[in-house]
Amino acid sequence: MSCQSLSQQANDPEKAETFIKALHGLTDPRDNRGKRINLAFTIGASVLAIMSGRSKVSSIHRYIWNRGGWLREVTKKPEALLVSRAHFPRLLAIVPLDELNDIVEAHFGVCLAVNAQDEWTAIDSKTLRGTTSAHDKQGERTLLAVAHTKRNILAQRPMSGPKSSEITAARDLLRETGLEKGKNTLDALHMNPTTTAQINLAGGTYIIQVKDNQEELRKQCKRVAADDVPLGIIATTERGHGRHETRSGAFFDLEKIVFPERWLDSGLQTLIVMERWTIKTAQQKVSSEVSYYVSNQQVSPEQFDVQHELFTAIRRHWGVESENWIRDVTFNEDHVKTRCADQAHIMACLRTFVVQLFRKADLGNFQAAVETFCDCPDKFEAFLRQTGVV
Repeated sequence: MSCQSLSQQANDPEKAETFIKALHGLTDPRDNRGKRINLAFTIGASVLAIMSGRSKVSSIHRYIWNRGGWLREVTKKPEALLVSRAHFPRLLAIVPLDELNDIVEAHFGVCLAVNAQDEWTAIDSKTLRGTTSAHDKQGERTLLAVAHTKRNILAQRPMSGPKSSEITAARDLLRETGLEKGKNTLDALHMNPTTTAQINLAGGTYIIQVKDNQEELRKQCKRVAADDVPLGIIATTERGHGRHETRSGAFFDLEKIVFPERWLDSGLQTLIVMERWTIKTAQQKVSSEVSYYVSNQQVSPEQFDVQHELFTAIRRHWGVESENWIRDVTFNEDHVKTRCADQAHIMACLRTFVVQLFRKADLGNFQAAVETFCDCPDKFEAFLRQTGVV
């Protein structure tokens, strides 16, 4: 089934297909003689275990066995056999990740070619620290596209190999989802002419931080900030959590700057210099930092609304990075140890589904929701039916 047709179903209650039912469309690579354990039932049960606060494979397996009767009933699979502890990791590892990811995206109607025309999207990676070791400190990673305002996870892609592999993975994600035509914020790793040209030529907008991986460009940015008069300045002050924090953003025109030929298709238009001063109230300790960002969005002195949009987009990109805290604290992602890359990415995909489901249901306190679902089976089942999981 195509992503478009699944998306239409997700937005049409009369044609809607539950998430559990959609899982039965997963390709099962096992020989027919070895399919005693139902793949869709096991994956669906794992999702319900994660929603009930289970994270590690052994804990999820215990949940499946402890709640086996209820799981069969709620998923309408009375004949389903329960997977053994030894077979469970092997079963997770054979799930076709691309198909599972398509089902997760389609369940929320996230066909991305038309998704983010007015919404800014942050492209950011999350390391699955349970896959790291003394010999492989990088480990497996997940590349996420997250909407700034509602923090919806629009897409995710698995990543392996060196950190630099994230650069090409981000380009592929931008192209495949159509997000290259929208508004995107990216980390300094992605400040290279191929990525910026891809977004600019596609008609999209980008804001990317400039660090020492582009040393000459960073020097040019510093010279512009030191010598030119800003087009405008925005400043905000916040108090809370024992801190007094002031941020300012100064906007400079890059149109007259002569960049090397490799940057010509990037459409570099605006430099945003972000300064942050933080005072820790108790210790009266003061810290400050200056960051440089570039964008292909043109800004004029009278366009305060455009300046404010760019300033806010940079602030929200920082906020999106804090989403990793939810995955680590509420869903214990960093502590799920495995040496199997496929298993790690499958479990990350299932956690993404749960995070996205909670977002869609406007559950503000994820930890409270997990505890409620664990303690109140009736409320949990009602939630699953209301959100189209079962």
